[in-house]
Amino acid sequence: MIISKITGGMGNQMFQYACAKTISIENNVELKLDIDFYKQQNLRKYELSSFQIREEMASKREIVNLSGNENLWNKIKKKVGFFVHKPDSYYIEKKSALYDKNIKKSGKELYLDGYWQNSRYFDNNRECILHSFSLKEAHSNDICFKNNLHQILESESVALHVRRGDYLLNRNQKHHGGCDLDYYKQAILYIKDSVKNDCMFFIFSDDIFWCQENFDFLDNKIFITGAVNPACDLELMKNCKHNIISNSTFSWWGAWLNDFDDKIVIAPKVWWASRPGETIALDDWIKM
Repeated sequence: MIISKITGGMGNQMFQYACAKTISIENNVELKLDIDFYKQQNLRKYELSSFQIREEMASKREIVNLSGNENLWNKIKKKVGFFVHKPDSYYIEKKSALYDKNIKKSGKELYLDGYWQNSRYFDNNRECILHSFSLKEAHSNDICFKNNLHQILESESVALHVRRGDYLLNRNQKHHGGCDLDYYKQAILYIKDSVKNDCMFFIFSDDIFWCQENFDFLDNKIFITGAVNPACDLELMKNCKHNIISNSTFSWWGAWLNDFDDKIVIAPKVWWASRPGETIALDDWIKM
């Protein structure tokens, strides 16, 4: 059995699922999820139910068997610096975004604790992941969603994603940073110069009012509002012909799931402000 600890927002959850799903297939064992993180969360919630994944939750006993006992005594010992033994099946990420080849040599009993933000964990399982992260039919029946999807499919569509929200907090600014307006202007010019047809820019953001104020220079644009949930936005983003992404895992997935052969994907050179020389796997995307 593989158990994946699911934490963070939708983009992080997708990396955690995709990595664990691929390992479970390669080892021919079942995959279960540990979503206990969200029991005491106000900022984030579990989002994977919007997709067509095979969803099975691990029991408390199964989690303890593979990850060790997180009782109060062990938590106190960890807090004061004492070593707490973990079973061999517990596998924690050594360094964020760095591919760990040893993860697939660790056996058929695994509890995965990490973000696993590297497509090398699941690139060879692309068709399965594409299917897993397709939208459930119940969400795709929304009228607003259908109208947006029709416009996207009928145009030379470019998904432009702006991440602001919690990135504006001081502690997140120091770690994540953000993409300024000049980045988007350069990316838009590159797309316009590279694509023969007139482009239509579909703008996605957690701060759509800021976008409406700052993208007034752009003529052919549609602001995406009123989505049923984030998975609907992701479905629209992946159906655009091209992508301009922000330094966001959610944004990254919109481009990775895009299955157009001649897609252009533009990504920021700096992914983390606190680690400017490091980035998640960006394939051969254009970096600006």
